Amino acid sequence: MRKKLRVLLLTFVDIFRENIGYHSASLTYQFLTLMGSILIFLGFLSLYMPFLEPAKVYEHLRNSLPYYADTVIAKLLPLYEKKAVGSAFSLLLAYYFSVSFAKSINTAFGYVYRRKPIEGEAFFWTLIPLLLLIYAMVLSFAVTLLTLSKSLLGSLYQRLAEFLNISLVLLIISMVYASYFRIRKTVFASSILVALMVFMLNKLFSLLLVKLVSASPLYSLFGTPLLFLVWLYYSFFCLLLGVCFLRRLEEAST
Repeated sequence: MRKKLRVLLLTFVDIFRENIGYHSASLTYQFLTLMGSILIFLGFLSLYMPFLEPAKVYEHLRNSLPYYADTVIAKLLPLYEKKAVGSAFSLLLAYYFSVSFAKSINTAFGYVYRRKPIEGEAFFWTLIPLLLLIYAMVLSFAVTLLTLSKSLLGSLYQRLAEFLNISLVLLIISMVYASYFRIRKTVFASSILVALMVFMLNKLFSLLLVKLVSASPLYSLFGTPLLFLVWLYYSFFCLLLGVCFLRRLEEAST
């Protein structure tokens, strides 16, 4: 136990002594570009939904916005007519940014770990789409489970939601670390540490968000995007701290 505490203390010393903030900021920027490209792809994908047929959209707009229906449908028609090209281009864009984000994580992990976890280029161009699909499925399943638990469990929902929240964070962090490092006890220990830190970080930023909303709608309007960026930055900071803890554990065991 004393050995683990010493490793943890050395981890916090390393993480503040080294330039980890630069890599956290880089990952934050890369993540935002990735999410933007995915949202563009989902936007084009939504054009294939039956309820977005121009005739039905025009009819709905004529009922709800009679004075602006012609203007809105004039903006939507060019997108709808070029949805195939737009979908293909946005898919390639999302794929490119996902590979770029995976490489940025590898670079940041390599800086903290003192050597890059993955050297081969093939991993990023072949396995990344599969990993993103798995992450999306896990997130979708978790959101569905939370929704069902809210409607079925009633008063027990709050406790279950917190348990599922930290379990989901732990699962995603474990999957990220397992994608770059060999699965060992040290990887799981680092995942637990980061999951606890991210869970407490989420609690803190939830309280700050409630304070902003209750203080003033104007503060919440300008403060929420900034708060989200700060939360994202420190989430990646915690992720890199876990890699430093992983390195220290492996050095202590050898």
